[in-house]
Amino acid sequence: MRPITAVGTGTDTNSASQRYTVQQVYDLMDSGNTFHTYGAGQRANVHKWNCGCGAGTLRSSADSTTANNLDNLRICHWK
Repeated sequence: MRPITAVGTGTDTNSASQRYTVQQVYDLMDSGNTFHTYGAGQRANVHKWNCGCGAGTLRSSADSTTANNLDNLRICHWK
């Protein structure tokens, strides 16, 4: 598994309207913004995380479904 390097946000399920690097997400989180994923009818919060490779990346909260895990979401189709 590779660390997440960027994320896309938006309401269109086929493409992102905004793309953020992990550092941009960290900065937005530091200023009070929150991020989440949504899948199988459940929302999961996104958190800062340092993976075993030493890279700062992102991780979603554990819950009862894997459908909303960042690692399981489709690859972002950036416009």
